[in-house]
Amino acid sequence: MLKIKVLMLVPNLFVANGVASFVMNYLRNLDHDEVQVDIASYKEGDSVYYAEVEAAGGKMFFLPGIKNLPEHVKVCNKILSDGRYDIIHDNTLHISIPMMWCAKKAGVPVRILHSHSSKLGETRKKELRNKAFRPILRSLATDYLACSKMAGQMMFGNRKFTVLPNVIRTEKYRYDSAARENVRRKMNTQDRFVIGSVGRLATEKNPFFAMDVFECLQKQVPNAEYWWVGRGPLEKSVQDYVNQKGLSENVRLLGSRNDVTDLYQGMDVFFLPSLFEGLPVTGVEAQAMGLPIVVSDTVTKEMVYTDLVDYVSLKSTKEIWAEHLIKVAEKKQNRSNYVDNLRKSVFSDIGCGNRLEGIYRRFLDDKNG
Repeated sequence: MLKIKVLMLVPNLFVANGVASFVMNYLRNLDHDEVQVDIASYKEGDSVYYAEVEAAGGKMFFLPGIKNLPEHVKVCNKILSDGRYDIIHDNTLHISIPMMWCAKKAGVPVRILHSHSSKLGETRKKELRNKAFRPILRSLATDYLACSKMAGQMMFGNRKFTVLPNVIRTEKYRYDSAARENVRRKMNTQDRFVIGSVGRLATEKNPFFAMDVFECLQKQVPNAEYWWVGRGPLEKSVQDYVNQKGLSENVRLLGSRNDVTDLYQGMDVFFLPSLFEGLPVTGVEAQAMGLPIVVSDTVTKEMVYTDLVDYVSLKSTKEIWAEHLIKVAEKKQNRSNYVDNLRKSVFSDIGCGNRLEGIYRRFLDDKNG
């Protein structure tokens, strides 16, 4: 079989980013003698992933901003001309239109549009903008992928799409009691009840409501502490909100971290009150770690592969949410057993590279008749 050349489009390749996690977890499991993956990112910044991409035989490209459209198109055409790709795999939204247009013009046979969210934007303005661009993107693509049925239906409606679940590294997410004691000692939280969230500090993650719920919970559980892992556009606003509420002693905004797996070990409950998601990798990771999860009812139930997930309506009061966080923590389970659930699920990275290669070859075969 001929080697497949793929250009992946990503918003960025930063650690603790859902799309970046998806790309890297599949990249690690592909047979690089059969599939070469280059990556074009719309944002440049420090990331440990760049070296990993290059070690796998791929190239990293950083696209200039689309405000200078002629220069942007020039760079897109140069990348496509030099790369002679079989497949463009687009994991972005409207910013990829020039590249997808150039790819169509250059005759790239397979152009995949991949939906990673169940909503088009975190604000009304962004939602309207992306809704306007959606028909253009769909027309430039030849094939459709989605991280979940919900995400696919949002982007593609009744058009045919293939679900490709987000996966995680199976052996990495195994509960370890010694690691838990170690991280809690480092964080000085040995005697604390720790609630944890992992994700961008952005509107769709509902961080202000999360702080309201924690404030309510802390009145009942004075030794509670809240860790939020991740940065985002609302970071300063959320910190100000925490300070205003007098919660700065108990809420820790930890920013971007390279030790997220260790932090999961130290948590007692995982909290995911998102307004919308595609299929949250963090929810998959938390389950593998044996963490009970309290999650909003807007998140797809396709995420569930254990008995640890408790859904709560976003219409419910903060008091009800706090009760659920306390209640799920009372259920005692052997946290180390849940990695076996992961291994048997579609979210395990075992064999995922073969799955993606199979999809690529099927799409190419369809074009070759």
